[in-house]
Amino acid sequence: MSGWKFIVEAKCSSRTNMERDLSLFSEVRRGRLEGFFRLYDWDEPAVTTGHHQKHFSLFDTSLTLPIIPRPTGGGAVLHEHDITFSLGVPETGAFSRGITESYVRVSKIFARVLQSTGLDVRMEGESSRFSPVCFARSAPVELVLQGRKIMGLALLRSEGYLLFQGVLPLHVDTSLAGRVFGPEQAGNSLGILDMMPDFRAEFFIECLVEAFASGMKIPLPLERHQYDTNRHHRDEGKIHTG
Repeated sequence: MSGWKFIVEAKCSSRTNMERDLSLFSEVRRGRLEGFFRLYDWDEPAVTTGHHQKHFSLFDTSLTLPIIPRPTGGGAVLHEHDITFSLGVPETGAFSRGITESYVRVSKIFARVLQSTGLDVRMEGESSRFSPVCFARSAPVELVLQGRKIMGLALLRSEGYLLFQGVLPLHVDTSLAGRVFGPEQAGNSLGILDMMPDFRAEFFIECLVEAFASGMKIPLPLERHQYDTNRHHRDEGKIHTG
């Protein structure tokens, strides 16, 4: 077993991001990794749909966008300019206390780091009831900013292992969202940069990786100069540990 793997990538192929997450999750399930945490963006607008969404269709039928099934649950998400993440772990230790507690553990790490950047995020979702559009409602374990859901989080549980997939929109094109989900849903989601234009995504990503390493009690043997967060939205850039 080769320990944990942390990966920060630039804009990746929208059509293969789910395959990449599943490949890493397979490495964990086979015992080749203790766990992984991946952060990435999308090279073109795309929609992901939850595992149980079998009949999703675009509101504007003339619109051409990739529609990609996720292995995790939840509702449909429009990805355009995001911080998307995936986390694969065994259902042991801190993640052995049940599904709700596992959700809370992940959300709390994101909340602490977002709060450290000046964002007053809170876990105060209204309902766990399923919504076909992810950002149309917030579950109690998800994060809200200024009354709007700011982070989507979904889960796959498989044979003693957990795969989390989540997204923090940085910018939302409300016109495109209306064409994807319909006019009544267009205003449900705003990105962090739409609400806080001086938000430093690169600084947040750096702090988030360190917070996860600390929270999971995992050594992060990278020199700071090796970790170039500015690459998150350039053509290349990965870090791995483990």
